[in-house]
Amino acid sequence: MTRRTALVIDDDPDMRELIAVLLESIDIDADLIPDGIDALELKKDYDVILVDLHMPVFDGERLLDYWSLTRRDLLGRVIILTGYSRFTHGRDLPRTFARIFKPFEHNRFLQVVAQCATGQ
Repeated sequence: MTRRTALVIDDDPDMRELIAVLLESIDIDADLIPDGIDALELKKDYDVILVDLHMPVFDGERLLDYWSLTRRDLLGRVIILTGYSRFTHGRDLPRTFARIFKPFEHNRFLQVVAQCATGQ
């Protein structure tokens, strides 16, 4: 059986590593990148894409806007991560699979990721 894959885009190295360890626990391999600019042109397909909204160079909101114009098919596999819940309410973000607020409860996080990875 082929392992599922995830792309984690977050500027916080500790958060990227934590997410990679959590994903490994449910047999998902993770590629880690620190900024949205590195994800403009993806080199492969991913089952799940976790995108932090707030990054210093090319943030998740700009990346999602770009994908909504160029790769709309990706948005159904995107889970938005944000620690700024009050700033995301009412914002006109493209429709994605889910939105998870940091800090998150690990079991619930894994449940949402697994649902996304399997297309449920």
